[in-house]
Amino acid sequence: MLTACASKPLALPQGRSMVMATYSVGELTATLPEQARVQAVMAAADQTFAARAYSVASREETEEMGKIVARPPRSSGFPRVIVTAQRAASGTRVTVEHSPWGDEASCRSTLDGILERLGL
Repeated sequence: MLTACASKPLALPQGRSMVMATYSVGELTATLPEQARVQAVMAAADQTFAARAYSVASREETEEMGKIVARPPRSSGFPRVIVTAQRAASGTRVTVEHSPWGDEASCRSTLDGILERLGL
C-alpha cells in the first residue's frame, strides 16, 4: 500500500535582501519590509510586467491594498499573473499567483523583478 506524503511549503530567500518567500497551493507569498509601501510594490510590479511585454488587464490600488492582473504576450486571457500587495503589521504582504495552473518558477521570477525594482 502506498501512502501519500504532503510536503510542507518551503520558504526560500529572494532578492538581495533575502526576503523569505513561500510557495503553496499556486501562490507565492512574502512579507516585505515597511519601506516597501503598497504603492511602491504596485509600481514595481507594473514595471516588471512592462519589461516582460505583459499586458495589464486590470489594476486596483488604495493606500492599504493593491492588485494587478497581467497577461503574458500572445495570450488570450490565460494564463495570467496576479500580484496583490496588502499592508500588514510588519510590512507589506505580497502574493504572486500564476493562474489557473500555478507555476512556482514564474511566480518567483516575477517577485525577483519586483524586488529588484524596489532595491531589495
